[in-house]
Amino acid sequence: MVSDPQDLAVLMAAISTPMHADESLHTERLSALVDSYIGRGVEGIYCCGSSGEGLLLSLDERQRVVETACDAANGRVPVGAHVGCMTTADSIRLARHAQACGVAAVSMIPPIYYQLPGSALIAHYQAMIESISVPMVVYDVPQLTGVQLDSSMMSRLLELDGVAGVKYTSKDMFLLERAVAHHPDKTYIGGFDETLVSAMAAGATGAIGTMIGFQFELFAAARRRLRAGDLAGAQQVQARINEVVAELIAIDVFPAAKYLAGRPVGDLGPCRRPFAPLSRESKARLDRLVDRLAELIELTERDERSGR
Repeated sequence: MVSDPQDLAVLMAAISTPMHADESLHTERLSALVDSYIGRGVEGIYCCGSSGEGLLLSLDERQRVVETACDAANGRVPVGAHVGCMTTADSIRLARHAQACGVAAVSMIPPIYYQLPGSALIAHYQAMIESISVPMVVYDVPQLTGVQLDSSMMSRLLELDGVAGVKYTSKDMFLLERAVAHHPDKTYIGGFDETLVSAMAAGATGAIGTMIGFQFELFAAARRRLRAGDLAGAQQVQARINEVVAELIAIDVFPAAKYLAGRPVGDLGPCRRPFAPLSRESKARLDRLVDRLAELIELTERDERSGR
């Protein structure tokens, strides 16, 4: 168990969920992917979030993903599990299972579709917290959930015993800065790869990202430069990260990221429908991006060696 919320302040890869061609889970490839990421330096593994197609998996499949990832990590890095569901009961089931597997923390989006009053949302998170002993990280991703946690609701959630912090996947840096100012004892984890430096400047101390697994060297370099007070250098590395981000967004971010993540370990399969399969042209474009990414990593490492 994470004894200090700051133990979650790491660069954690939001891992894809490998699948066979028939969309069944490919657990052997998942184990290989976890091992590959850890070997590259990734400081944590995050399962069943947006990148992992969590909401497209059954509850049983989500449990198998968490089991596999925890077994593969084998205590080398913390594993986090997204357990958000439409119902409180299903979320509790996943959270208890994740805790039994040895996760460092669970995170949870607000229930989607229904516009719940604030009291119901608080009760939903409170019931989850009371069902487990591992830390809870609120997952704020309004772009995908349609649920906007304003400053008041964010504060109410952060005040709950058992909430370690927020996975902040929003581009509203003012709201993040205000949360940090009012609740400095909590952990703030940036969730957008393209705003890593901005989020850390606003008070985030960690990140969970789709592209951290195959761009870890760049994320680590941006963090080093920012911690050293080299804002211009951190921004330069962020621009290199964003060159890759922009290309993946132009193609189709989650299938494209899954394709790139599989390059070192083998095909991770398709994203589950309704995601469309990548075209031959898109795969060729991503193959070229692999070469460009290697150039960006080498350029950044050369800059650091020369003190630039």
